[in-house]
Amino acid sequence: MNLVAVLIVRNEAANLPGCLSSLGGIVDAVHVHDTGSIDATADIARSHGASVSSGPWTDDFAAARNAAVAAAGRPGWVLSIDADDRAEADPARLRAVLAGARTDAFLVQIDNAHDELPYTLHTPRVFRPDRVHWEGRVHERLVPEHGVWTALPREALRLTHIGYEEPETRRRKAVRNIAIGEAELATVTDPGLLATTLLDLGRSYVGAGRAQDAVDTFERLRAHCAPGDRQWVLGTDALARLLLGAGHDDAVVFLARELRDQGADRQYCDWLEAQALAQLGQAAEAWRLLGGVRHVVDPAGRVYPPTHLAELRRLLGELVKVS
Repeated sequence: MNLVAVLIVRNEAANLPGCLSSLGGIVDAVHVHDTGSIDATADIARSHGASVSSGPWTDDFAAARNAAVAAAGRPGWVLSIDADDRAEADPARLRAVLAGARTDAFLVQIDNAHDELPYTLHTPRVFRPDRVHWEGRVHERLVPEHGVWTALPREALRLTHIGYEEPETRRRKAVRNIAIGEAELATVTDPGLLATTLLDLGRSYVGAGRAQDAVDTFERLRAHCAPGDRQWVLGTDALARLLLGAGHDDAVVFLARELRDQGADRQYCDWLEAQALAQLGQAAEAWRLLGGVRHVVDPAGRVYPPTHLAELRRLLGELVKVS
């Protein structure tokens, strides 16, 4: 059993040393697949002992990740990590979990530093490369997924992602993803892939600050999918959060109630609706809704920090006392 960290990179000379240093003692080897760097990325990778391959960038993240895994040889397990990730682990605990694994992939906790609101997410990052592969030009995913993948214990391995820490970095990535998404949207015919493409494109528009394009795309997604479908839920939630920031609070109340009716987590829907009600001046009703909220986990599985909920509760409490 060997564990190899596999990265796809392009012009990551600034981020790569921190990532590679964090992997020391955790993995057996590191393989870096370069997709056209013009800086010192490849030299930095080699100086840290990583093997390096290269290939063209084809506006397809899944294709690049699959090429990177193929060039890494035949590892028993792959840790898929990006240059703007930092790893922390208990290597002995991690090896023990992998040795007894009965799953093709493990979910890894990722703590995302974000310029707006940090959050934690579990996503598959450790996997058997002979059993699963990547699909999706943007926001790629591992397939096939048989049942529910197991989450690695936080103590065994966790990642910190710093790629969204700076607004300009997040905007630049969103602009890149928009170009890929718009090209795919022009050719896609499969209904399931169309829903995924619309969702990804809408999120990218949000990241790039193109609010009206995002609204139009999420509305198209909602019309395309049946209410309650996963992509419908994710798109409706993204639309609601976008409108909340824009002050369209009546629409947010409507969307939060739609989400609740379609089975989305009740505490999350109450948290979302409470914010809109507070902005509408209905502090007492917002306070009532927030009373049953103990944690905030959105439909995509992002866990928001309890400090944010505590601050909202404090502000609402003050408003209720005043009124």
